[in-house]
Amino acid sequence: MDNPPVAALYKEVNLTNHLQAIKFANLGPADPRQPEVDFWTDKMIRWKVQEGEARSRLCMNCEEYDDSPEVVSAFKSGEGGTLLASDVDPTWADIPGLPTGNCLRWSISCASLRTCDDWEPIGEEEMPEMDE
Repeated sequence: MDNPPVAALYKEVNLTNHLQAIKFANLGPADPRQPEVDFWTDKMIRWKVQEGEARSRLCMNCEEYDDSPEVVSAFKSGEGGTLLASDVDPTWADIPGLPTGNCLRWSISCASLRTCDDWEPIGEEEMPEMDE
């Protein structure tokens, strides 16, 4: 890959950007393997959708998520690619076995089963208004 994600190259960038995404975009849940009822209730209210719809809006199906083989490889081989429990609060560590890609909006490694307030459906860009 000619230009790997900066977050894959530098752990400090990945960590700093993660903390920003948690604070400003409510990235989560911290551990996607847990029910996290409060987290998903907040998303239901924010997005004005039912629980099932909120829980389906994941990084893996967000317009800003890149899990191409090149990106996954860059995160596996780069210094910043994996956040360990010693790097962050252990509940926010990357979870072995969960697919991870790159969030283009926040420039972070991101578990496919997390989400944030900035979630965007794939392929649904705003249409320009037409003059009549």
